[in-house]
Amino acid sequence: MDVNHDEHVITTDNLDDVNEKLEQFQVSSTHSSGKLLPSPYLPPELAYAEAHYPNRRPRRAFFGFAVSSDILLDYALRWYQGILTREMLEGFDPFWVGDIWAGAAKKHLEIDAAHPRVNVPIVETPDGLKPCVAIFDSYDRDGWTLAEEKETEYIEFIRSELGLPETQEPMWYYCHGW
Repeated sequence: MDVNHDEHVITTDNLDDVNEKLEQFQVSSTHSSGKLLPSPYLPPELAYAEAHYPNRRPRRAFFGFAVSSDILLDYALRWYQGILTREMLEGFDPFWVGDIWAGAAKKHLEIDAAHPRVNVPIVETPDGLKPCVAIFDSYDRDGWTLAEEKETEYIEFIRSELGLPETQEPMWYYCHGW
């Protein structure tokens, strides 16, 4: 196989392209260090639909409430009362327990089942990895919009159902592993 080495030479003519690709790589491969996220607003460099990343997309982020798995497990047990107990789940594989609380959150925290938007990814927080009850995804956010009143309705409903304090606000978090 013949390789044309001239195609890979960096010149002053294509230096801007190289710098842009390097910048894209640095943004998309940066791990959470508190530098960009968590934040109440999605940084422009992570807004996938606004960015032009032909070779590598920016890191995925989710907007919602980062909570403990215990909060989600308590929520699931409320819905499956009489069917499941915390004691029954002690012997289960943690992966399956996670599926139970994620499934309960996705099913019962959804306001509009015809247009589902609730997701429960694992996100990076300053306190480590946590599940996040999310209503926005940086990869899909610009593909659909949510009226401010509807967004507020989701936020208040999720906060109320999970028993979160009024002071806890939803934030953008880096997704872990997606």
